[in-house]
Amino acid sequence: MTVGTQNLRLVDERFVGGPRYYLNEPKDIDMRVPDEIRKTVVFVGLPEIPDPEYRGTAFIVTVPGTQDNHFAFMVTARHVAEKLEGQEFYIRANKKSGGTVELRGMADNQWWYHPTEREFVDCAVTMFAPASLRELDIEHVPMRVFADADMLKKYNVGIGDEVFITGLFTKITETSQNIPIVRTGNVAMMLGERIPFHNGMYDAHLIESRSIGGLSGSPVFVRPTVSIQVGKDGDKPIFLHGVGQAMFFGSVIGHWEVPTGFTSSQAEAVNMGIAPVVPAIKIREVILQPAILDIMKKVNEKMRAENRKGATLDLAPSKKAEQPTVFTREDFEAALKKASRKKNLAGEDGK
Repeated sequence: MTVGTQNLRLVDERFVGGPRYYLNEPKDIDMRVPDEIRKTVVFVGLPEIPDPEYRGTAFIVTVPGTQDNHFAFMVTARHVAEKLEGQEFYIRANKKSGGTVELRGMADNQWWYHPTEREFVDCAVTMFAPASLRELDIEHVPMRVFADADMLKKYNVGIGDEVFITGLFTKITETSQNIPIVRTGNVAMMLGERIPFHNGMYDAHLIESRSIGGLSGSPVFVRPTVSIQVGKDGDKPIFLHGVGQAMFFGSVIGHWEVPTGFTSSQAEAVNMGIAPVVPAIKIREVILQPAILDIMKKVNEKMRAENRKGATLDLAPSKKAEQPTVFTREDFEAALKKASRKKNLAGEDGK
């Protein structure tokens, strides 16, 4: 009997930073936008009656530690965080078992902004370490895929390259699970001088893609254009142009509205179709600011001193091995709360 063979694709080359390997072929292997990217986002909002109202998007970024551990941060727009800061708020995430869970953020939750250019960088981060983390169907954006200056130069990222955004669509928040939408477009302008936007000046790329209410804080990914020689016409090479591997480009700030005189729904229907994006390099500066680096250093040093690792083999422990094998959420929260808070600047009414 002849048995057919299956050409399984177990290596995913869609991201920069190296291939990803699987034991079974991912169901989304033929999709332009991997499911993994859609799973990086959560929805954030404030308590309302009878249920929380979700009005913005956040995503998870991880930074490697030195003890086989990782530090996880939730990233959103500064103007979103300023509405959440100082009061109870909610994070809506999907569960691996199906359905969603609403995680509660406290009024004293620590938010971090750009240490020297807060008013120009529409980004804020907070520690993300819920007790139910293992139960959540959440992926993360590793810092190695951030499109910093070196990566932008290496891959020649520029005007016309394809981008895609994933985030909250406020019209369908009453579903059994978070269903992020994906919007596509292209790079319209790279970061140069600060641009005027929403009564301020901002460090931003511009993308030609329609942002809408709820996408503030959404991650943006870019695929640089690549050229592959597929043949020759005499001595002249023939190239096929396509898209390369995805990298993290930044996060959505908002969009330009049409002139006054329109209702909010009319304005959204005909908005200018250009969205400013906080560059990945600026988000990196927020996360890796000196105050947070100092906290992470202390965490790493404490773990090393106590011979604690962020990962362990599942062998039966000896009777004397009763210490936790990971740095706990309470440890990190305590370290964050000891850090000095910076004085808040005036908020914005951004999208």
